[in-house]
Amino acid sequence: MAQPHTSALRFTPVWAAAQSIRSGAVTSVDLLDACREAVRDGNPSINALVLADFDRARRTAEDRDRETREGRNRGPLHGIPFTIKESFDVAGWPTTCGNPALRDSIARQDATVVRKLAEAGAVLVGKTNVPLHLRDWQSYNAIYGTTRNPHDLERTPGGSSGGSAAAVCAGMSFFDVGSDIGSSLRNPAHYCGVFSHKSSHGIVSMLGHGTGGGTELPDINVAGPMARSARDLALVLDAIAGRDGAEGDVYRLELPNCPRAHLRDFRVAVLPTHPFAEVDEAVSAPIEALGRWLEREGASVAWNARPDIDAAALWRTYVLLLRASTSQYMPDALFAESQRIATGSAPDDLSYAALQHTGATLHHRDWLALQALRRGFMAAWDAFFQDVDVLLCPAAATTAFPLNEDGEPWQRFLTVNGRPQPLTTQLFWAGHSGLCHLPSTVAPIGRGGGLPVGVQIVARRFHDRTSLRFAQRLEEAGYAFVPPEPIRPVVAHDK
Repeated sequence: MAQPHTSALRFTPVWAAAQSIRSGAVTSVDLLDACREAVRDGNPSINALVLADFDRARRTAEDRDRETREGRNRGPLHGIPFTIKESFDVAGWPTTCGNPALRDSIARQDATVVRKLAEAGAVLVGKTNVPLHLRDWQSYNAIYGTTRNPHDLERTPGGSSGGSAAAVCAGMSFFDVGSDIGSSLRNPAHYCGVFSHKSSHGIVSMLGHGTGGGTELPDINVAGPMARSARDLALVLDAIAGRDGAEGDVYRLELPNCPRAHLRDFRVAVLPTHPFAEVDEAVSAPIEALGRWLEREGASVAWNARPDIDAAALWRTYVLLLRASTSQYMPDALFAESQRIATGSAPDDLSYAALQHTGATLHHRDWLALQALRRGFMAAWDAFFQDVDVLLCPAAATTAFPLNEDGEPWQRFLTVNGRPQPLTTQLFWAGHSGLCHLPSTVAPIGRGGGLPVGVQIVARRFHDRTSLRFAQRLEEAGYAFVPPEPIRPVVAHDK
């Protein structure tokens, strides 16, 4: 049987590649060769894949192919090559989160999600790039340099899972697993025109994520898949979900199934922008157009609907808890500086520049008080989802913006509808649902100003299969991944 040329396999979705492996039309080695060719063609310009071991990957792929010939198949990820965000531990490889001081910090064991994917038969290719301390909507650092958007090499692929999105978009891997505490899965998928899923908090172990091995259930932060098909997201989520150790022996995860079979069956709320965090028309217009199309398809659509939540209160609570959660990674000197700045901050200052220091140095008593506010927000979301199945909203305020590595993220601005907006304002679209542990799937819905636009599909807590089903139906209707144009190399100016 003639084997397909590797370039023809490059953008194959996981579900189709898995079918081809089972039928004998392709091998795992064929798929790995397609990834290797894509890395050779695109990575010198895109710089998404920063660590790789193709020799080890080939040995694993050959093992999966031998199992296939023997009639053994580990499931829908059997023999599928994948990459992993640099912040997840892989035994024998460094986990740095972009920090040069941790260049030689070698992981002793695999993160839980890496182990589960290996057990599912997937083939690890390498690690994808991140920003320093995972704190940017771009992906660059002093160790591995700058990652670029495959659709426009002068623009960001997003962050902090920017390398993940760029690698999947360019065909360097069939899927990736990233993390998300501040839209780190959602904005890269939106910027690069791929699919991602921010899982409900707590259903995927975070053990082995971040410097120092991480914790299983950090506040707000979650892991989730990035892929070129919504069907693929569900396959990967099924493989990585579940607890570790004693809890894994006791608790069985059983996510509710989605009862809606067709798009016309869904009750949809559409929120293209928000007064607290204005969205550029290049993003809001395609989301509004999607809502109008859904109306014509027979879906129930509620316009500008949102939960009964004070936006300013949610913003303040989210930023404080976000920075409280990430403070464990701060060096002592930086923590002391945050304590000094927080002491002089005005209580009514809602700017990110002020709240980040207050949050990082939060007293436990104050942290507990914020939990009561969060419970109120969660109750408002529960009430909201009595009337709708999904909320459609932006993942970020603009399309992929030009690379900008000057200063700190909170010192930069975006141009939104012709006016400057602090880059951090778009964190609202992360915290709006993320603070309350809700699942969010991002699906590509077209272009705005020539660049990809995605929609964030938010569902009720633990109803991951609802947002995933909606994304699958959109994809079947034609809202699908579109490969980037062939790469035209640029002169690198990485930091």
